[in-house]
Amino acid sequence: MTTTPHPASGDEQREHGLRDAVRTDIERVEEPARLLRVSTMARSLLEEAKGVHLEERARERMHRIYEQAIKEVAGSVAPELRDELERLRPTPNGGTPTEMEIRVMQGQLVGWLEGVFQGIQAGLQLQQAAARQQQLGLHAGRALARPDGLRPQGEGNYL
Repeated sequence: MTTTPHPASGDEQREHGLRDAVRTDIERVEEPARLLRVSTMARSLLEEAKGVHLEERARERMHRIYEQAIKEVAGSVAPELRDELERLRPTPNGGTPTEMEIRVMQGQLVGWLEGVFQGIQAGLQLQQAAARQQQLGLHAGRALARPDGLRPQGEGNYL
């Protein structure tokens, strides 16, 4: 008599798909420490840009820093995120950006980076929840061993 393998339930398939998606999201960030440093710098620059009037030389400098930050981010993430960032990037107008353009560019970069970090945090939380659930399942399916080597009462091969 042959038996057919029991197909995975819908819940198991969803859980497996979720684990794969979480793993993919987390693996998209290749250098999280570098990304955190760039994010902190971009957030600080955004605050600076909000609080002061930026003359042309300051705007040029802020734009160069922004472009360098984009390069640093691109070197820290997987190609899919690099492409996403490039698609979301404001298109340059050819000259020195205005104060408002600088603020928008910096704000967009900070927001995008925060979204990446939130994705990582959510992924890690899902991984931890799945590991706890798996651990609970393993503990529930296993009888606790007694020091004398006997099985707990009521646990045998037969009902």
